[in-house]
Amino acid sequence: METKLVQHDQFSEEYISDLEGRRSRANVLARYLNGKAIHGAAAASGVAMGRAVVIKKDEDILKVKDGMVIVSRTASPKLAIILSKANAIATENGGQASNAVEFARIYGIPAVIGISGLTEIIRDGDIIRVDGTQGTIEIKEGMTLNN
Repeated sequence: METKLVQHDQFSEEYISDLEGRRSRANVLARYLNGKAIHGAAAASGVAMGRAVVIKKDEDILKVKDGMVIVSRTASPKLAIILSKANAIATENGGQASNAVEFARIYGIPAVIGISGLTEIIRDGDIIRVDGTQGTIEIKEGMTLNN
């Protein structure tokens, strides 16, 4: 497996090669299709479900509507302005003192952190269930929401 250390927005992140990344995503999706949840770290308790909005760049913040679940690499302070609309938040990075956890606690919404590759696994519009108590995310295939 080829890895690269990349400096990005004050954080060092390790990226795996494209081939390995595709294999990793396929493995996660295969586990999901077998009824398994995607596991991360429980950050703010509670359970919520909603349509996912994946935030990869600042302009993506404009896509957030009431009742959505925010999925991002990190929870930058820029997310604070729209987090009051969200049902939950899930991030690839962060610890118990991260912005994602602080925001989730302020707004009383569930949060799961530390799921590598989450923004590649979850797609805009997926209906997902975030369990901030257990630290899991489930993609709810075939479900519909009224928003």
